[in-house]
Amino acid sequence: EAIGRRMDVDKLAFTGSTVTGKKVLSYAAESNLKRVTLELGGKSPLIILEDADLDLAAMYAHSGVVNNQGQNCCAATRTFVHSSVYDEVVRKCVYMCKERAVGDPTSPLTAQGPQVDKIQFDRVMDYIEVGKKEGAKLECGGARQGDKGYFVQPTVFSNVTNDMRIAREEIFGPVQSIIKFENIEDALRQANDTCYGLAGGGFTP
Repeated sequence: EAIGRRMDVDKLAFTGSTVTGKKVLSYAAESNLKRVTLELGGKSPLIILEDADLDLAAMYAHSGVVNNQGQNCCAATRTFVHSSVYDEVVRKCVYMCKERAVGDPTSPLTAQGPQVDKIQFDRVMDYIEVGKKEGAKLECGGARQGDKGYFVQPTVFSNVTNDMRIAREEIFGPVQSIIKFENIEDALRQANDTCYGLAGGGFTP
């Protein structure tokens, strides 16, 4: 707030939550109408077509979710997969999540460290419970890793629909929602049905 309201600051860039971004804009408007650039999260889609290289696509779908413990604005947390290869891609993503080493981030053997703090850890765990209650199928993960720290097991949900909260709201954790589509028009319609627009991608032949 102090920076946002300063009269001698001409430009402000902020990366964070939508709620805080609105406050930053208001501070700029209430002071000197400074220019503001905001990056306020995402629910990025990754589309996998039926004739794509499924090993490559699943690998990038996995890394696109779990990189930096899922604490990434551009994380591809909505994975759209053609119905004809859906089960195969789910199996590949589950396998990679189960093999992912979670633990001490200073160890060279560790692939995934903890969430940033208890607030974010609790938020991720709450969303996992929401996914289960909404009817998504928990394929793997979904629990705390170990008995101390803020480590979340890499988590995969299948049978997700695009109207579920886990598909619409930014979780900011290692939680992958895999959504089925029937044709490219269906995939694009679902991918674009979001209030976010930060990133997107696809795997084709």
